[in-house]
Amino acid sequence: MSSSTLPKTMRAWVFSSRGLPRDVLSFDRSFPVPDPPAKDNLLIRISHVALNPGCYITMANIPPLVRRLLGGNTTAIAEAEFSGVVHLAGPSAPTGLCAGTRVFGNFPMMQLIAGAGALAEYIVVSASSVAVIPPSMGFVEASGLGGAAGDRLLVNGGSGGVGTMVIQIAKARGAYVIATCSGRNIDLVKSLGADEVIDYRANHPLPVYLAKEYHKRPFDFIFDTIGVQDLFTYSPHYLKPQGALINVGNFEGATLTVFRALLNTWRPVLLGGIPRRYSMISTTPDGVKAAQLARMTEEGQLRVIVDEVVEFEDVLRAYDRMINRSARGKIIVKVQDV
Repeated sequence: MSSSTLPKTMRAWVFSSRGLPRDVLSFDRSFPVPDPPAKDNLLIRISHVALNPGCYITMANIPPLVRRLLGGNTTAIAEAEFSGVVHLAGPSAPTGLCAGTRVFGNFPMMQLIAGAGALAEYIVVSASSVAVIPPSMGFVEASGLGGAAGDRLLVNGGSGGVGTMVIQIAKARGAYVIATCSGRNIDLVKSLGADEVIDYRANHPLPVYLAKEYHKRPFDFIFDTIGVQDLFTYSPHYLKPQGALINVGNFEGATLTVFRALLNTWRPVLLGGIPRRYSMISTTPDGVKAAQLARMTEEGQLRVIVDEVVEFEDVLRAYDRMINRSARGKIIVKVQDV
C-alpha cells in the first residue's frame, strides 16, 4: 500500500497543558498525519480505543516541558490502548504484520508521557507493541485487553474496566481471587470467576472489614483499581509481609495520587513508611503479553467486559463516566470504520 494513499490531516483528541480531560482535551479535525513508518514501525489506521485511568493520570500530571525534554511534542494525543489495521509497515517490520493485518496493542508508558497517543485516526507504533487480533475477536473487544495476576489476590474495584480483566487473568493463572464491588455488580463479578465478592458499601470502611475478616488469611497481592490510600495504610493487617499493593487508580485525585505513590514507594519505615511493598503501574501490556491475552480469549479463559462504545466526538462524556466510576467494564471509543 503506497504512502500516497495517506491523507495529510486527521481527527485527533489532543491536549497541550496539564489537567483533567474535560478541562484540557480538544477535538482537532486537522491534526497532521504521521509520516510513513521507518525500521520495524507500523502505521496503523485506528478502529477503536479503550479508555484507561492511568492515561488521564498522565494527562493531569505531565507538563509540556517534560514531553519536550523526552523528544516529543508539547501537543500530545490522549490514550494508549487501541485496535485497528496496519496501513503501512516499515521495511524491517515482521512479515506477519503486513498492510491489512488486524492488530491491537498499546503505547509504552514512556512514549505516552512523551506525548504519543491512540485517540487519532492514524498512529505510528513499534511492531513489538502490537499483536494480531484472533479471527474470532472484533475490534471492540481487542482494544480493551490488559491485566495482571497473583496467588491470593484482592482486586479492589472488580467491576470496572481494569478489574474485570484482572479477575479473569488471575483466575486463568490459578489465583484465588477476592474482589470488591457494589451490591448491584456482585453477579457480574462472580460470573468472571471471583472466588469471593465483597460489597464495599455494605462493609464500610473497607480496611476495617478486611482487617477483621482476612487477618488470619492475608493476601499475596492487592490490586487497587480505585486508588484508595487507606487500603495501603492499613495493609499490614491483611497483606502478607512479602506481599505488595499494586495501584492503577486515582480516586483521591491525580496530583495527590502521584504524591502519595512517591511516599508509599520510598518513605522508610523509620520515618512512618508502611512496611509493605507498593507499586503504581500502567496495566497496558507489550506485544508479547498482548499475544498471550489473545490466546486466552480464543481458549475461552478471558472475555472483555464492555460497558459502552461511544462515538469519537463523544469522548469527553466518556471520560466523565470513567472518572465518576459509573462504568461496568471498559469504555471503548469508536474512532472510525476500517
